[in-house]
Amino acid sequence: MKLKHHIIYGGIASLCLFPKFGFLSGIFWAASVLIDVDHYIEFLCRNRFTNFSFKKMSDYCNIILKWNKRPGLLGLSIFHTAEIIGGIYLISIWLNSDVIKAVFWGMVFHMLLDVLYLSKRRILFCRVFSFLEYFIRKKIMIQNGLSPDAIFEEALVVAGVHVTRTQKR
Repeated sequence: MKLKHHIIYGGIASLCLFPKFGFLSGIFWAASVLIDVDHYIEFLCRNRFTNFSFKKMSDYCNIILKWNKRPGLLGLSIFHTAEIIGGIYLISIWLNSDVIKAVFWGMVFHMLLDVLYLSKRRILFCRVFSFLEYFIRKKIMIQNGLSPDAIFEEALVVAGVHVTRTQKR
């Protein structure tokens, strides 16, 4: 789902929550949007921190989205994983923090939107939802002769972000 849709849907949800939760609804909204910073982190890591352009990152993500049914696509968005979201929940309980609980629920709302979007497009499993799932599926892909990184490297080239061999080291 595009960032603008998360901004809009998260904004609508936070406005509905505002009468009951006040400023915490703003925290909920921010978390429902900022969880996507992991896509930018992925873009930076994949291009070896040689290109910081938000435009190129957007192009790169759009290319990956178009290629969602290609064999060998295995997306890992770190803040979208059960371990990270579950960790946020445990921290909110441990600290008894309403702010962190609002962050948790914002992330859950974001994930609900993503799951609905990916399911509607019949591409739910082009992304993993757990680090454990990622490592298992990556191992299986490699055993089947697929390179989980090849599609992402190709997308960088198509997006106009050239990573040379010396930069790959």
